[in-house]
Amino acid sequence: MKRLQVLDKGWVQLEEAMGGDDAVIRGARICYGSESSGPDADARLIQRLMKSEPKHNTVFEHAVFRWGIKCPIFVARQWMRHRIGSFNERSLRYCVASREYYVPPAASGDALHEEYIRHMEASLDLYEKLVAAGWRKEQARSVLGVGTYTEFIWTVNAWSLMNWLTKRLHRSAQWEHRQYALAVLQLYEETMPITAGAFKEFVLEKLTSPKEGT
Repeated sequence: MKRLQVLDKGWVQLEEAMGGDDAVIRGARICYGSESSGPDADARLIQRLMKSEPKHNTVFEHAVFRWGIKCPIFVARQWMRHRIGSFNERSLRYCVASREYYVPPAASGDALHEEYIRHMEASLDLYEKLVAAGWRKEQARSVLGVGTYTEFIWTVNAWSLMNWLTKRLHRSAQWEHRQYALAVLQLYEETMPITAGAFKEFVLEKLTSPKEGT
């Protein structure tokens, strides 16, 4: 299991992967009733499927990942809008919140940066005071900010993973979420090099290349 650090206290780890590039090849070749003539032919098949229109997405759904993520709550809430996948999050109804929160990089001379930290510390102080006084954890958590760190696991197939990457690597995506997408992309490339390479070449580069006539 490999873990990459993200932001100041977060991380992404690949906990399990099933199928890989071979699962995509198997899914495609059963459709065509064809046999592999070697690794080069398999790579060309994946590349052809990746750049084809309309998309042959089902062949990519046979490769599956389980990720572990630690991120600020606001990143997790954006993440969980991507519904084709399964999520389980550390529940602050049953667990006590960790005293960890995201601190954005300080702008030069920004006096509000220290005020931000004091506010987050004060919210955690109050949270711990409420829990110690007997408040239910699901009620006490109301005082915590969305910069507080959370953890969740995410099980997703390769097609849905690439859909998420397409959106969260876009320049319009929030910077903090893009850092997680970059970390996931790195682990994806290591695990499914042929599919991820085709995805970068035929999908991501197409999105970032200048439009004709501009």
